[in-house]
Amino acid sequence: MEALVSTKTMEQIDRDAQRQWGFPELVLMEQAGIKGWNAFLENTERQEVKTSKLLFVAGGGNNGGDALVMARQAYLDDFKHIGVLLVGSHISNACLIQRTMIASLGLTTYELSVEAEDIEPQVRTLIEHADIIIDGLAGTGLRGSLTGKAAFLVKLLNGQRERGAHIWAIDIPSGCSDTLQSVHPNINANITATMGLKKAACYHPGSREAWGKVIVVNPSFPPQLLARAEKSALLCDESDIEVVRLKEDSYKNKRGHIGIFAGSRQYTGAPRLAAKAAFHSRAGLVTICCDDEISSVVATTSPTIIVRSIMKGETILADELVSEFSSLVAGPGWGFEHEQQLFEILASGIPTVLDADAITIFASLFSKGKLANLSLNKVVLTPHPGELHRMLERLGMPLLAQETSIVNSSSESFIESMHKIAAMLHVVLVYRSHVVWLFDGNGEYSVPMVVDGMNNALGVAGSGDVFAGIIGAMLAQHAEPMIAAVNAAVIHQKAGMLARTSHGWFDSDELTEYVGHACRLLEQKAI
Repeated sequence: MEALVSTKTMEQIDRDAQRQWGFPELVLMEQAGIKGWNAFLENTERQEVKTSKLLFVAGGGNNGGDALVMARQAYLDDFKHIGVLLVGSHISNACLIQRTMIASLGLTTYELSVEAEDIEPQVRTLIEHADIIIDGLAGTGLRGSLTGKAAFLVKLLNGQRERGAHIWAIDIPSGCSDTLQSVHPNINANITATMGLKKAACYHPGSREAWGKVIVVNPSFPPQLLARAEKSALLCDESDIEVVRLKEDSYKNKRGHIGIFAGSRQYTGAPRLAAKAAFHSRAGLVTICCDDEISSVVATTSPTIIVRSIMKGETILADELVSEFSSLVAGPGWGFEHEQQLFEILASGIPTVLDADAITIFASLFSKGKLANLSLNKVVLTPHPGELHRMLERLGMPLLAQETSIVNSSSESFIESMHKIAAMLHVVLVYRSHVVWLFDGNGEYSVPMVVDGMNNALGVAGSGDVFAGIIGAMLAQHAEPMIAAVNAAVIHQKAGMLARTSHGWFDSDELTEYVGHACRLLEQKAI
C-alpha cells in the first residue's frame, strides 16, 4: 500500500532534509526540476512535443523555482518555443537564483504586473498560444485561497486547457491544498508530478479530477525520511489485496450463505443486482428476503437465487438469521419502513453490509438510542455523498454533514470528520464516489484506506447494489469487515474497468458479469 501524506508532513520532510541531513535548498530545487523535466518527457503523450509551445508559469516560491529549472532544461534540450511567465512579488532566495539563470540564458520571459488592474494583453496572448503549460504558480506553502490576479490567471490557464492545451502541475495543482475547499480557484491538471510522496489531498473527492494522472518524483529526499513520514491514508490497488484462491472442492455450502434484505415495488432490480454480484464474487448460496408484494417478480430473476417472501408485519428474528446466514446485506431499494427488521439484523451480530435506505434507518435507530447495547463492529456502511449527508442530518450532525461534503470540505476536514463518524458509530464506513475512502471505526486500522476510481462509466444506477453484494460475499468468506470492504472496492473498480474496456458504457446488470472476471484475475495471484 502506498503512503499518502498531508502537505504539512511533506513540508516538514523538506525542512528536515535541509536542517538534519544537510541537503541545501538549491540542490533539492535543482533535483526537483531536473527529475520533473525527465518525468515530463517520459509521460507526455504528444508526439510532436518538440514543436509545441511551452509555457512555464513560475510563482515566487519553491514551486516557481522548480518550474524555472524545468524551463532551463527545456532550453538545454534544444526546445525552441519556450515562454516563461513570472508571477509574484515575494520571491524566495532559491527562486531568485533560478530567475537570474533564466535571464542569463536569454529566454523569453514575461512578468505579471502587480500594479496593473488587468492581465496584460501580451500575457493573454502568451497563454492563448500555449500548447503545454507547466504549472509552478503556487505550492504547498499556500495558506489561503488564490485571489485577485492569481485567481484570474488560473481561470485563463484552465480555459486554455479546455481549448486543448496540456497542463503539467509541479507537486500540486496550484490552489489545491489540505486546508482549502474544492470550490476555491485551482489549476485543473492533466498530470501532476508530486514531490517525494503522494498527497492525501489528491484523493479528496472534490479535488481528485484537478490532479489528473499522478506520478511521484523524488527530489533526493533521504529514503529514511520518506519511510517514517506520518501517514494520512493508504492508497490500495489490486497489488495490495489478496483474494484467496478457493479450493476445487469448495462447493456451495463452503462458500457462505448471504441473506439480502432489499427491494420494493419501485425498485425490484436492486436485490437482483446485489444477488448476482454476490454469486459472481464466489458466494455459494444467496437468499433474497423481500416483501411479499414483489417476491414473485424477484423470483423470476434467476433459478439460482432463493427467494423468501416476507408478509406485511412479519419480522425474521435474530436467532433465525444466525442459524441460516453467514453474512447479510440490507438496504438496496428497500424503503424506510423496516426499522424492526433492521434492528433484528443488527442484533444478530452477523457480518452485515448496510447500503442505501438501510443507512437512513440505521441513523434513525442510532439517534433513538436503540442500538446502544448492540455490538456494531461487524457492520459496514456504504453511503454515497447524498446518503452520508442524509444520515448525518438524521443523526443531528449538520456540521459534520458540511465538513464531509464534496464541495464544502477540505481534505483535512474530510478525513478528520469521517474518522469521527466511523469511531462514533463503531462501524467500517465506506464513502462511495469516484474515489472510495474506507474508515475503520473499531480502531484496528488507524489510518483510512483509499481506492482510486476515476471511471465515470461506473457511476451508473445500481452500481452501489453491485458493490454491496460483493462486500456481502467477502464477509461470507470470513474476511474481517475492513478487509472485506477494501477487497470489494478493488474488485468493484476492476470489474468497472473491464466492463468499460469491453462495452464503453454499460448498465449494472452487465457490470455484474465482470465481477466474476475480476475475482478470477485477482485469485490468480494466489496460485
